[in-house]
Amino acid sequence: MPAFIAIDQERFKRIIQRNVALPLAAGFAIAVAFVALIAYLVSTMNWAEHSERVIGEAYELMRVQADRESSLRGFLLTGDERTLAQYEVGRPRFDAQIDSLTELVADNPPQVERLKRVHAMAAQWDGFAHDAIAARRDHDSTLALVQVDRSMTNANAIRSEFANFLDEETRLRQERTTSARQLTITTVAIFLALTIIVNGLLAWLGRREMTSLSRTYDDALRGQAEQSEALAEQVWLRSGQRLLAESGMNHNALSEVGGAMLDCLAGYLSASVATLYVRDPQAGVLRRIATFGFGAESAYDIAELQDGETLVGQAAASRRVMELREAPAGYLKVESGLGSATPASLLIAPIDTAGKINGVVELGFLRPLLSRDSEFLTRVSTTLGDLIEAAIARERLQASYAESQQLNHELQVQQEELRVANEGLEERGRALMDSQARLEAQQVELEQTNVQLEEYARRLETQKSELVRAQDELTRNAERLAQSSRYKSEFLANMSHELRTPLNSSLILAKLLQQNRTGNLSEEQVRYAATIHASNTDLLALINDILDLSKVEAGQVQLVLETVKLDDITDSLRDTFSPLAREKRVELAIDRLPGVADALMTDGQRVLQILRNLMSNALKFTSEGEVSLSISPVDANVVRFDVRDTGIGIAADKLEMIFEAFQQADGSTSRQYGGSGLGLSISRELSRLLGGRIGVASELGKGSVFTLWLPLDSTNAAAANDAQAQAAAQPKLFAATPAPRVQAGAPARLHANPAALENAAAPVNVPAAMLEASAPRPAEAAEVTGLADDRDQRTPGNRAILVIEDDLHFAEILRDLVRELNFDFLHAPDAASGFALVKDAAPVAVLLDVGLPDRSGLSVLEWLKSDPLTRHIPVHIVSATDHADKALHLGAIGYTHKPTARSTLEAAIRRLETRLEQRVKRVLVIEDDQAMRESIRALLVGDGVEIVAVGTLADAHAQIAEGAFDCIVTDLTLPDGTGYDLLETLAGNADTAPLPVIVYTGRMLSDDDEQRLRRYSKSIIIKGARSPERLLDEVTLFLHSVESQLAPEQQRMLRAVRQRDDTFEGKTVLLAEDDVRNIFALSHVIEPLGAKLLIARNGREALDLLNITPRIDLVLMDVMMPEMDGIAAMRALRQDTRFERLPVIALTAKAMADDRMRCLEAGADDYVSKPIDVDKLVSLCRVWLRK
Repeated sequence: MPAFIAIDQERFKRIIQRNVALPLAAGFAIAVAFVALIAYLVSTMNWAEHSERVIGEAYELMRVQADRESSLRGFLLTGDERTLAQYEVGRPRFDAQIDSLTELVADNPPQVERLKRVHAMAAQWDGFAHDAIAARRDHDSTLALVQVDRSMTNANAIRSEFANFLDEETRLRQERTTSARQLTITTVAIFLALTIIVNGLLAWLGRREMTSLSRTYDDALRGQAEQSEALAEQVWLRSGQRLLAESGMNHNALSEVGGAMLDCLAGYLSASVATLYVRDPQAGVLRRIATFGFGAESAYDIAELQDGETLVGQAAASRRVMELREAPAGYLKVESGLGSATPASLLIAPIDTAGKINGVVELGFLRPLLSRDSEFLTRVSTTLGDLIEAAIARERLQASYAESQQLNHELQVQQEELRVANEGLEERGRALMDSQARLEAQQVELEQTNVQLEEYARRLETQKSELVRAQDELTRNAERLAQSSRYKSEFLANMSHELRTPLNSSLILAKLLQQNRTGNLSEEQVRYAATIHASNTDLLALINDILDLSKVEAGQVQLVLETVKLDDITDSLRDTFSPLAREKRVELAIDRLPGVADALMTDGQRVLQILRNLMSNALKFTSEGEVSLSISPVDANVVRFDVRDTGIGIAADKLEMIFEAFQQADGSTSRQYGGSGLGLSISRELSRLLGGRIGVASELGKGSVFTLWLPLDSTNAAAANDAQAQAAAQPKLFAATPAPRVQAGAPARLHANPAALENAAAPVNVPAAMLEASAPRPAEAAEVTGLADDRDQRTPGNRAILVIEDDLHFAEILRDLVRELNFDFLHAPDAASGFALVKDAAPVAVLLDVGLPDRSGLSVLEWLKSDPLTRHIPVHIVSATDHADKALHLGAIGYTHKPTARSTLEAAIRRLETRLEQRVKRVLVIEDDQAMRESIRALLVGDGVEIVAVGTLADAHAQIAEGAFDCIVTDLTLPDGTGYDLLETLAGNADTAPLPVIVYTGRMLSDDDEQRLRRYSKSIIIKGARSPERLLDEVTLFLHSVESQLAPEQQRMLRAVRQRDDTFEGKTVLLAEDDVRNIFALSHVIEPLGAKLLIARNGREALDLLNITPRIDLVLMDVMMPEMDGIAAMRALRQDTRFERLPVIALTAKAMADDRMRCLEAGADDYVSKPIDVDKLVSLCRVWLRK
């Protein structure tokens, strides 16, 4: 409680004096200063007015003098005496005025001196004027003029002096005005600042003193009031504690004590509702024991709480009083006989006993909480805890007394039970004695049983020895079987090697003869070569079948499980067998019933192998009618493939035999159909490995149905080793009955009858890459069909333009435009059909899109320009993507971007027409060397080609300006410039930018030079041994020359240049091979492509050549060689750090499962098995040479 604060009277007097007397004195001093300031400002303003008056007087004096001068001039001009009036009157005025002005500037000596000089000059002027007047009166004009001139000079001097006088006075006036203004501003500012500071200081000091005085009085009064309130609060709190302690007396039960405490608290604090929770000593939870003010319907239904649960549990856990001053609506209802209401606030307090929380009390109020409510509960917390502990102790004591009574009763019961138990133990003792006698008798029997068991053990030992001997015999038999299998595998590998080695050279040489690159074989000889190649291929297939059967029987077939789409399988089968069906005039149908899953989890390669074997047999034994494949579901887990034919059929007694190796239905020496008899055997074993089976149903002379059942998921098929058990478990699954045919009109039905196949857009001579790309993608719903065109109604003259475009709407626009310009319209929706149509229909020009569904249009362009029969056809690209540079480099005549105007398309077609009608094509050759220039002319000259050869850049520009050219051949080094200058000039002109330019130079170009040239030039050729052929090839490409119409020597040169490959050009390839036939065959494959071939007869020679040869780009390593085989050579090669990155391709005639892995582990980068596929080998070499 604050102490009483006394008031200092002396301090109070000082405050009064400071806040009254000091402000009055300060105000008086400020008033005096203000009066002095006003007086000074008045004085300053007087001086400024003085300057104004001096200037006014000076101007008046000048005006008087000017009037006199005017009067004098008037008289001198007119001679009229009346004009002298101003002259006469002005003299005394001038003198009086100058005297007055002298008095005004008496305080300024320099100004007084100026006035004196003015007065003297005025007197002199009067003399001149007087003489001039006298001369005028005497009519002496000459003298009058002389005096006038003198007076004018004198007047000018007077005005000059007056000007100086005025400048000085103006300056003085400005200084005085400025000084007065600055003084006024400064003085007023200082006065105001001083006034503000003094007044502010007085106010601040006075306020501080008055505030302090006020605070002193306020503190004294507040202290007295707080002391009174504190005393009253203490009285209220102590009274409450006393009442609460009294309320808990005279009650024994805990619930009664709790109810009495709640009644007291609610009454004393004016609470409307209340509840009391007490901690259960055994369970440790808070259990509600009493409530106050709750109705039957609003009673809180949670009787037990853990610490931390709800606000009650949180108050117990935090050991502090919690207040909820604004209870949410609907939180709780306080009800009485008259109505109900929601409590306005809640108060929750823990109950503490000796530092332990043994309860929580919660009170609800219809009024806001007061601070003393929380303080009261805090103070009475200990009292409540003591009352609760006392009640619990009383209850515990009462429970202990009752428990002791119960224990006494139980003790009496147990004594009676012990007596009964003793009697039972005596009875059991007698029974144990009887058991002992029986155990002795059993002991004798056990001894006899042990003798019998020993006899059994001796017999078992004898059986065990016999089993060990049998197991040893089985092990020896297994080893002999494994050795036999190994001998068989080695025999097959050696047989394969010995057969493949000669077969390799035979296939390669037959392929080279069939290609007829030199053109010196007749068509019949080419057919002979093709027959040899086909026969050798059949022999290779037989060898592969034998090896496949061996792998299957030895269990060496590894399944590669993957998700295989049925569409991919059917598309592959259709592409494979459609040409054969068309050749045999047999209808080929592939059916897929509804409900078949889209994909299988299986080995796609093995499934295709089985189905190809079945369909190949069906086509082989069917000369007319139909061969079909139908796919149908069996159940949710199995799908069936039915291969049905209308061929010769199979006799019933031969149905099982056909699945045996090397067995056929017709095994006689006069049989009509060939074959090894291995296909069905291999197919049956592969289907078993995949978890399925093959069945057959046939009738002699009516055809056969081979059925393949496969599970949708072959993941667990590897564990199914017993196919027969699987067939018995599911007999209906493998019943050899034909599948139902697909009804007409079913959406999945695909027919390939001979008529349709003849009109197909992908003939046999389409490139293989194109045929692969033309297969429909699995995601495609249907193939794009072409527009109706003019291929069957060609007009005379063979003017047809082929449009290769998949956008049918845009193709229709081009169709209308092409027909409007009097051309026949041909359309292909994809790359494969477009290339085929070029071969079949021979159009005069092609409009080509780049973004085709199966292949880029640039690939079509490249194929067209690489084929001697089609490279002369002009091609114009129309595409939405920008590939202009690439297309023009490949030989396109022009490039148009989509979308484009119809007029642009028309102009493109007219350019094609112009090129078609052009009879003479002009080539500009720019070469400074005369001999080289003439040799280029001789190389390129021909029918319909005009060669213009120049030696300087200036001549080239003149020729280009005079006429158009179709192609330019230029050297880089010229006498008056460089080829770069020409290229940049042509590129900067819109008319000459599309012109194809070939750089033909002897300079070795750096990477930067080549990159710079590539921006402008379509081709770069370095002069060398093979460069004339390349130059001829590039020029004929850009001139769109028909190769068959060139001179024979030019045709020979073009054939020679196409045999070479840029990837192989200048590269060195090491061939390690001991067989002379293979060396001869491979040398005729590699060397014509432009590579240098080194030969090694064994691995040792190959390593020696690697050490002595500066650079080898690729190694072809045979595996089986004398002295050092290829495996050892590759290991030794890889141990040398110089050859760590040297590409090595292994060649082997073995085809066993681990051959490839052994080669790769030894250091090979890739692997090719003999007999070697020439195209595959060349492709692999090209890949590794580029890397």
